[in-house]
Parts: sequence; C-alpha cells; structure tokens
Amino acid sequence: MIILLLLSVLISLTLSDDVPKPTGIFQYSQKVDHYSYSPEASQTFSQRLFEYNKHWDCGPNGTVGPLFVYTGNEGPLESFYYNTGFMFEIAPAFGALILFVEHRYYGESLPFGSESFSNDGLRYLSSTQATADFAEVINHYKKSKNITQVVSFGGSYGGMLTAWMRLRYPQLVDVALAASAPLPMMARTAKPKQAFFEIVTEDFKAADERCPDIVRKGFSQLYNIVKTPGYQASVTDTFKLCKTFDVSQFNHLVGWARNAMLMMAMVDYPYPASFMGELPAWPVKHSCKMMLEEMETSGNEMRALAVGAGLLYNGTDGTKSCFNIYEDFIECADITGCGTGPEAKAWDFQCCTEFQLATPSTNVTDMFPPLEWNLDIASKYCEANYKVSPDPVDASLNYWSADFSAASNIIFSNGLLDPWHAGGVLEDVNPTVKAIIIAEGAHHLDLRGSNKDDPMSVILARNQEVALIAEWLGQKATDNFTEDDSANLVHF
Repeated sequence: MIILLLLSVLISLTLSDDVPKPTGIFQYSQKVDHYSYSPEASQTFSQRLFEYNKHWDCGPNGTVGPLFVYTGNEGPLESFYYNTGFMFEIAPAFGALILFVEHRYYGESLPFGSESFSNDGLRYLSSTQATADFAEVINHYKKSKNITQVVSFGGSYGGMLTAWMRLRYPQLVDVALAASAPLPMMARTAKPKQAFFEIVTEDFKAADERCPDIVRKGFSQLYNIVKTPGYQASVTDTFKLCKTFDVSQFNHLVGWARNAMLMMAMVDYPYPASFMGELPAWPVKHSCKMMLEEMETSGNEMRALAVGAGLLYNGTDGTKSCFNIYEDFIECADITGCGTGPEAKAWDFQCCTEFQLATPSTNVTDMFPPLEWNLDIASKYCEANYKVSPDPVDASLNYWSADFSAASNIIFSNGLLDPWHAGGVLEDVNPTVKAIIIAEGAHHLDLRGSNKDDPMSVILARNQEVALIAEWLGQKATDNFTEDDSANLVHF
C-alpha cells in the first residue's frame, strides 16, 4: 500500500534552504488561563503568529485548502519558522495555508512581560496550557476561513506538542507529523534500548573510532589536572577561557564540553546550518577531525577535547578569541541543556514541573564523566529555584505515555544519528500511527528544507510523509502538480 502511494505521490522538493518571509505577522489575543474561572482567567496576552498564504487554495469553487500549523517550541518563533522548509515545499501540492504559532513564555509571547519569568509569573507555563493555546488559534482559523482540514507539524518538544494536539483535540487536528519527539522517554514508561549519551558516543565513533577514547581521556586529564598546583593557568589556556579558571567552575566546564558534543550529534546535518550555532556540514565528523589533528600536534587529549568542543561555540568562522562558558552554557534541570537567554529559565521550569528527559551519562557505555541526576536531586534543585517538584506520574496520566494504540493519523519520525531517538516511537503502533526511521538523519532533519546534500534516507522519509498526509486527508497531492512539476519528480 505504502509503496504504491510513494510511486503516485513522489514529489520533487526545491533544492533550497530558503524560506520566504511571512506574508503576515499577527498578534492573537490569547487566554492566560484556560482551566479556571478565577478573575485571572479573563486576562489575555498577545500570542505571536506567522502566516504564509501564497500557496493557499481558497478556490473559486468554494474549495479551501488545509491549514498546515506548526506548534511552536521552547524558543522564539523565528528559529523554527526559518528552519522548517519542508512545510513550505509541500504546501503547493496541498494548496495549504501555513501558520506558525509561538509557544507561550517564549519569544515575544509573554503573558506578563518581563515579570513572566518570576516564580509567580511562571505558574501558567505548561504544555497543557500551550496545547490549549494552539487549539484556540486553530479553532479560530477553521471558523474564520472555512478550513475543514488541519495538519499539525512539530519537531522535538514541538513534535511532542503536535502529537498531543492530535491526541487531545482530534476534532481540530486531522493529521500530525511529530519529528524527533521523545514521548516514551519523557513519560518514563519504556526503557530505551540505548541511552542518550551512548548514542552521542556512537556518533563520534562512527566518525572515527579513535575519537571517543580521546574525549574520555580528555575529561580524565581535566579531572586529574585540577588536583595539581598551577592548574588555573593550564586549564584557562587549554580551553581558551575568557576568565581565569577556578576549581569552583569545574562542573560547569565539564557541562560546557559535554553539551557541545551532544548538540553537535543532535544537529549533525549533511550541510552547513545555523539552527543551534554556526556549524559546518557533518559537525560530528568535523569536530572529530579537529581532535585528531590536535592529537598529531600536541599529543594532549585535554587540548583535543577543548578544540573539539569549541567548534559548537566558535562556529565556522572561528573568530572567538576566548570562551565565556557561563554565557555559552547554562546548567539547569535538563541535563542536555536549556539553551541561553530568558528561554532557558522557561524550559528549566518546565523540566522542573513536567519533563524528566535524558538518562545521565555513566562513563561505561558512553565517553562522558559519570553524571548523577535523579528525581531526588531534581526535586531539591527545583524546590530551591522555583518552589516546585517534578511529578513523574503526571506525564503518563495526561499524555497517553507510550501507549498510542488507540490513536490515529500520527507520523513519528526519528533519525538514528539523533540521540533523542532513544526515547522515540520507533515501530508502527497500528496502521495509522506510523514510525519512519531515517538512518542518516539528525534532529528532525526531515522538517528542514531539501538540500542537494540530503542523504537518500531523508528523501525517502519525506516522500513517505507526504504520501501518508495525502492518504489521511483523502487528497491526491499529485493532482496539484503542473506538468513542469511532474518532470522534476524524484524517482528510484
């Protein structure tokens, strides 16, 4: 069935990373609280929307194309709008209206302005409030524009949200494409076959089998050198730190280096990209190569580790003369990092209330120093910072956990280079809850715009995604292709 669909729906995606500017930027008057009847429930805030309507078929015969809506992530809307070219490439075939909705407490969608990040202001930050926001916006669009079909898209946390939209609001969302969405890991209901940091290690080993050992020994040397006289100058020089290193900064420096390795594994794209930093093509291979070259020059694993980790923060231009590790990396309740800026605090809070994600590193199956992080430690941290504690039961009760057997029309895609795939849905659940595996794919690579250097596995994945969306919407995407489009179809 799927093979036949692929043959009929195979599409040619424009080989360009360019995403057009929004045709409209709007502010939607959104409820602060969807779940109470208190006086505050009547308060509203401005939620930012990006719309692109150039491909929308609002048809002369009364036909109206579907709404493609992206459920915003833990960051400013621009970051995801300009890195989700797939939606723009397939929109013409469906005559779709494109809409990106910014997540509350991120970007410019702040319920209480600068006070949003106070402990009191954060009380309305949750994924349940966020999905209710999306539902309000989608319902408004459906009614005001006579739209009858909606496809929801999202990657990473946005992918979790987009799956939840189909689960919680099936009357509003007809199809959901959830890319790199680690729902079972978040719910702690299924023990992954591989741990997050083990996959990062395997990515570096695939680049060169010597690299994990360099990283492991580099961390070991760092541990040992801080016990010796004069370590301050040595570590400061080796890692090119802007401020003189002190042993009190030790754990943060380790986190800074660990974060660099895992982020490069996440965004190990086959071409230069700036999604989470200015990085070259295949950044894991590039970082590994830099470490090997440093070993040939100095023979010092700690220096090699510093060089390899510095790639994430230094970017492709390599212009930084020194690193400020406290600006580059923020420690938080998410051991894989919370990013930087105000968004870091918002995500930190969510990880203190809703999400317990990646398992710690062990130095046994992975190349990183042991990291102790459990519910007790997290609770103490969260109580001290926000007066809240994680609830390990809440996610499995509210979000279907890892049991999607009663669900329908959800695509879960995962790339095997992405360490988050350890917590993803990796097998078909039923005929309409499908898992798509991308062998050479990093973090939601399939949602990015097509590129001439894309591996075949992501081309096939996108074609399958289009076929499923077309089937589940009951449409034929090929009906919207011109003869010129047909001449450019991808054939295998």
